[in-house]
This record gives sequence, structure tokens and C-alpha cells, in this order.
Amino acid sequence: MNWLDSIYSDGTRGFVSNMTPEIGEKVRISMRVMEDSQIQKVFVRRISNGAEQYIEMEKDKSFAGLQYYSAETVMNEPRLSYYFVIACKDVIYFYTQAGVTTYVPSEENNFVILCGKTRMNDCEDSSGHSAYNKYYVQPEWVKGAVYYQIFPTSFKDHSLYGVIDKIPYLKELGVTAVYLNPIFTAPSEHKYDCADYFHVDESLGGDEALEALSKALHDNGMRLILDISINHTGLEYSWAKNRKDFYVKEPDGSLKGWAGFKGLPVLDYRNDEVREIIYRGKDSVIRKWLRPPYNADGWRFDVADVWGRNDDVQLADELWQELCQAIREEKEDAMIIGEHWGDCTEYLKGDLWNAPMNYFGFGRIARQFAGLPDLFIMRNEALNSIPYKLTAQDVVLRTSEYYTKLPQVIADCNMNLFDSHDVSRAHNNPEIDDDKWRSMVMMQYLWTGIPCIYYGDELDIDGYTEHDSGFRFKMPWDEEDRRKKGQRFITYQKLNWLRSNEPAFAEGGRKVLFAEGRVLSVARFMDDNIYIGVISMEDEERTVQIPVGYVGACEPDNSELVDELGNKFEGRTCADGMYEITIPPRGSYLIKMHSSKDEAYKQGYNELSGSLE
Repeated sequence: MNWLDSIYSDGTRGFVSNMTPEIGEKVRISMRVMEDSQIQKVFVRRISNGAEQYIEMEKDKSFAGLQYYSAETVMNEPRLSYYFVIACKDVIYFYTQAGVTTYVPSEENNFVILCGKTRMNDCEDSSGHSAYNKYYVQPEWVKGAVYYQIFPTSFKDHSLYGVIDKIPYLKELGVTAVYLNPIFTAPSEHKYDCADYFHVDESLGGDEALEALSKALHDNGMRLILDISINHTGLEYSWAKNRKDFYVKEPDGSLKGWAGFKGLPVLDYRNDEVREIIYRGKDSVIRKWLRPPYNADGWRFDVADVWGRNDDVQLADELWQELCQAIREEKEDAMIIGEHWGDCTEYLKGDLWNAPMNYFGFGRIARQFAGLPDLFIMRNEALNSIPYKLTAQDVVLRTSEYYTKLPQVIADCNMNLFDSHDVSRAHNNPEIDDDKWRSMVMMQYLWTGIPCIYYGDELDIDGYTEHDSGFRFKMPWDEEDRRKKGQRFITYQKLNWLRSNEPAFAEGGRKVLFAEGRVLSVARFMDDNIYIGVISMEDEERTVQIPVGYVGACEPDNSELVDELGNKFEGRTCADGMYEITIPPRGSYLIKMHSSKDEAYKQGYNELSGSLE
């Protein structure tokens, strides 16, 4: 093993004393590396009030062959941006979220700590703007959360009352938050063609049904995310007839439709009255549903990438600042999720979105790694004809390109999904067998963020891939009992338990340990709570050696060599912190690891585990 590859830090509580400190609060920052490294000195390098500052780190605790270095600094600005400088005898290394270099790095991949709420109300930035949205409030329920997306007309009884009936089912599965596709008055099944933002569609039970659902979810310790398109309405909205000044016009005077669809006219936010009705005003749409008696915990915004962007009229930056400030004035810990299929890190600095629907940093990657075409590439006939398979190294580079630009608290909020109402279900594609499906699901829990299950995936719901109606089949409740006994429900149930109960998954760090060919190994860990995921998309058996010592692990916790999903595997502990494992074609394992070879430690660990069972 190379000691340089063992260098690690992140923004979790394992390496930062407070993930959202107040202004004036001291923050302790840590980094770790293998004990036999060639390090002479380590510094935290940060920018403070525009000036470069170096803070020497001291040796701190050691753990399982890893030496920690720590230093204190003060949170004196809304964003604390830093990297590490590592001095050896003949070379200086620089360590950012993007990795280790021997040259001074740019600032875009720095580690970033966001300021918490207290005392920031009195601050202004250099432009004189209020700092209300310059501090960051992390929704407390993010830790260990699991989303479940519901398309209301397809779930149960075409009603929100049907969702209430199935809350016990969702709890059994391990869900902690429900994300509902649009529910406001609209003529279509999908309801992105809204006819009245101020009322829930009567076919779904009306406003009273949402009130009842919200109460039932919260009574059961679950959260509620609503979905809305404020980019456009449907033609049945009264505004389309009576207030055409609310809409963007084509040169011929007709209403401009989103993506060319004339039935979805685009709202014109140059009109201040539109802003007042949608989010600014005391009784605006966005504020209403966050308040009692509905008490939504956040919003998912449809087509967030195009909102406010109309050729020579580019209002997106201004609108998002106003909208996010309005939401947080109403409910400071509301979750703000934007639909975006590309690189949207410009919105993920801490003052706008909490998260995107993470297609770019997870969903598109997982689907392509499993052998499905990329949704955007497949739209181009010339590109789609090229049969390229994503390698494990491609997966690592694409993931890193996205996550290394994010503050930890934002990364923790990512909505990680590979199926949704907008894309064919992976398991309905002939390329995806049970093994590949299980690997995709495992990736979902190995990535930093909140996994999101699309309704019915856990019951192997039927569907087809040619049209979006095939992604929205009715939930097979008549076969619920039989399908719940199948491997898919059990897989999600076990992973959800780990996500909610094990620190490694609920709030831990993440490190890639191996990426070669189409075999990938990723570790999730928090202190001595360590899990190793091994995923192969190869068509042949592979035996690989994984450097588990980089995360302080040495051997599996289960001496019977059975992983967390009940799969028997072949493996052995090798010298120098390596673990050798044999992976069958398209196989995957999730393995809990011991963090030390010390027998006394093992005994104490086993006694602790026994006391928790």
C-alpha cells in the first residue's frame, strides 16, 4: 500500500468538530494517514478575509494503524474553505477533496464548512445584501434518512388517503420521508400542467387529504416533500385566459410553451405580481403549503435547470436567491431540491438548494455502469450507436468531478436515485438481471447522500421502457404479501436498516478503495464502524486485493464470511492491510469489517455488539 493513498479527511463529524459552527466558534479539523508515512509537518491552509493562512497541525490520536493530525481555527466567515499542506523531506503535497497533488491546487475542490445560524442575521456580504441566506441550516432529519417517491395516481386508490393506509408498509420497509409527485389541481395524471396551485386536486382527496396525510406521516416520525413546477402552468389555469401578462410571449404574441409544449405556458417572472403570488407574498403558494395545517418539510422543484431562463432574459440567479430566501424565512430547515440532470454545483454552495435530484453525480452513472445507455447520449443517434461500457475508473472520476465541489452538509443531502417517473425502471430493461439490479441498489447506499426508492421497485413492479406511462404502473398491492417475501423487498429493508442505524451509512465518510476494469470497491465508515462494498459488472469471475487498511480495517466482522445481504463470499486477509476477495460475474458484496487485528479489541467489540442486539 502507498501511504499517499491513505491520506483522508472530509467534513463529517469524524474529521470536523462541528459541521455547521456559529460565527466566532472554534472548529477542530482533522486529517489522517498511515502511521509509517514520511510526513514531517502538516498544515491546514485556509483563506481568512481574503488572505492566505497556514495553521500547523499536531499529532492527535492514532487508530488501527492510522495517525490523525488536528488543528483549531475560528469560524469567522460564512464559508470556511481549506485544504491540507503536507511537508515531507524533499517534496510538498497538497490535499483537497479532489486528491493529492505536488502543485498548488485551485480553490474549487477545497473542503468547505458552512456557518450555522446564530449571529448571522446581523451580517451583510460585500454587496450589502442581507445574510439571511448566508448561513446554513441542515434539516435535522437528514441523518439516516431514506426517501420514497410516490406517483399519487398510481400508488393506492388514486388518493392521498391511500398513501395514509400504507404508512405501516412504508415503515416496515424502512422509509423515513415521502416525496410526492404533484398533487395540485390539474387535468392530467402527472399534474405538471397545474390549473390551481392553491388547492389539492379533488380526485386525490382535496386539501383535507393532504392535511391528514401530513399529520399521519409526522405522527409516524416521517417527513413530507411536495413537488411543484413554478416554471409553467397548464392551459386550464385561469391565468392563461385572464392574465396573459403572467406569461412569456412568442414573437407572434402567443404564449411560449415549456420545451415547445404549447399546453405548458411559461410564467414570466419579469412581472412582480407573479413573484408575489408564487413565493414573495405572505399568502403565496410556496409559503402556504409549508405552514400548518399542511406542514410540508420541503419542496422539489420541477425543471429547476430552466426556471427563469428565456433567451435574452436570464433571471435564474435572481429568482433562486429570492425563492430560497422566502422558503427559509417561512421554514428555515425546509429541504429545497432542484430537478437537474447535469452539473448543478452552482446551486450547491449552501445559500440556495440543499440538494438536486442527483442524476449527474449518481443516477446516470449507476445506470451506465450497469449497461444502460445514458439518457442524454441516447437522444443523439450517432452517439447512441457507440457501444461504450463505463469502467470502474470512469465511475470514480465522474463521481469525484461532482462531489469534490460540494460542502459535506450539501453532499449529505443529495437525493440519490436511479429510477423515477421520468426514466424507465432499471429492472424493466432486459440488460438488467437480478445481480446487476442488486449492484445498482448497493451503489445507492454506498454513495454520500439520501437514497430514494421509486415506488414499487421493492416489489419488482412491472412496466415497459418505451414511454413514460411504462414508468408509472399501478402498485401491485394484490400481490404485496408474495412480493414482500422476494429478495428485492428484503434487500431494501436490510439496506434501509443500515442507513438508519449504522453511523457509517447514516453520517459517515466515503473512500474508493479499488477501481479496475469493471470492478469497484467503496468503503463507508465512521470511526470503527466500517463497511466495504465490492461491485463487479464483469462477465467473468475476478479475484482482487482491496487495501482495506486505508480505512483502518483488516478482516470481515462475520467469521462465516456472509455479507450483510446474506451472501456467502470467498476471501482472506493478506499482508500489509490488503483483503483478497473473489467476486462472481456481476456479483456484489457488502461486508462489515473489523478495524483492528488486536484480539482484546475484537472481544470488546463483540461484547458491545451483543449488548446492542
